Amino acid sequence: MKRLCLLLFPVLLLVACGPGESAVSAVDADADDDADMNAAGAEQVRSLLIVDSIGVEIGDPDYVFGSIEAVSHTDYGNILVLDRPACSVVEYTPEGEFMNRMGRSGSGPGEFLNPLAMARLGDGRIAVFDINNGGLFTYLADGNYEGKTDVQYNEPVLFLTSSVENTFIGTINSFDFVDEELLITATVARFGLDSAEPLSVYWENSFSWDFRDLTVLVTGSYFAQTWASDRNGNVFVAPRSAEEYIINGYTAEGEPTITIELDIDPVGKTDNEIAEEAYFWNRRAENMGANGPFNYQPDEYRWMVHSMGIDGEERLWVRRGTEETPTFDVFDLDGNYLFKVELAGVGGPGGLFWEIKIDEFGILAYSLDPEDGYQKLYILALE
Repeated sequence: MKRLCLLLFPVLLLVACGPGESAVSAVDADADDDADMNAAGAEQVRSLLIVDSIGVEIGDPDYVFGSIEAVSHTDYGNILVLDRPACSVVEYTPEGEFMNRMGRSGSGPGEFLNPLAMARLGDGRIAVFDINNGGLFTYLADGNYEGKTDVQYNEPVLFLTSSVENTFIGTINSFDFVDEELLITATVARFGLDSAEPLSVYWENSFSWDFRDLTVLVTGSYFAQTWASDRNGNVFVAPRSAEEYIINGYTAEGEPTITIELDIDPVGKTDNEIAEEAYFWNRRAENMGANGPFNYQPDEYRWMVHSMGIDGEERLWVRRGTEETPTFDVFDLDGNYLFKVELAGVGGPGGLFWEIKIDEFGILAYSLDPEDGYQKLYILALE
């Protein structure tokens, strides 16, 4: 199984950018209700503005990003950027002033070989996942290195988001051979610091996989779901589907709470968009050292739900994957539609490559494929 993990590991690096019946239906699926909701949202279109940025192409290394893998905030509102090639977490003030750098390249205490995910824990500590260097590392809220947990992970836990107390939510794959077929089980679950076993499971998908078809691996596991969570125990999970816009809400313990649905039209990708998307991900795989040919084939339609976040006013932001300009439907946590938001000044196919992170301290964004050739971190605000 070790050889299998080594083969799959480069595929995991591609990700830059989280069942059951619901107890309460917050939004009726009736077409008339959906039309009313869409109309209400259309009447309240608000703008998301870029108010500042961090990052330069050449100059002070504390402001040059190799590749942004994740962003977050500290408990006191400072900005955290996980830079994977730099093997460090960089801290800035809300105004963009460099404050601290956690970690560096290496295999010693507090050093990283391949940091893939980051989350802020309930007590303010910062958790960074690096399976190449032993698993989960923690830093104190002041940025000082605390240590590495004793938990043994066979596969990386990716796309970490904060949850109640010192737990976090992420996705992980497990592998098994059944009747001479490789069976993969993808899971979105909540984890603690003292065990690799999930505390709560929100979604699970098992499928057989042929080594020659990496598209199935990516779309059936790492890109299959997106989610948002907060430290009050709210969890929302949505399929990255081209066919349905549906979000299921849960308690931190995995009990269903609400279902949110909207009726929006599917949007097909242009031939040029499909070609650019395939080129982008295949090239990124090559640059990161993927073993063997990587032939990622994009879906012909865009995702209905791209990503989600929960802000400091307890509102759920749901990004529509159908729109080139980053566009959000904003709900309260009971599932009531509040308004629609569009990111001003960002449009065209390049808008599809923007990643936007929303938490209780603010809104941060960056492009996976920046037009000027180097990454910046953008600080956003609702108009």
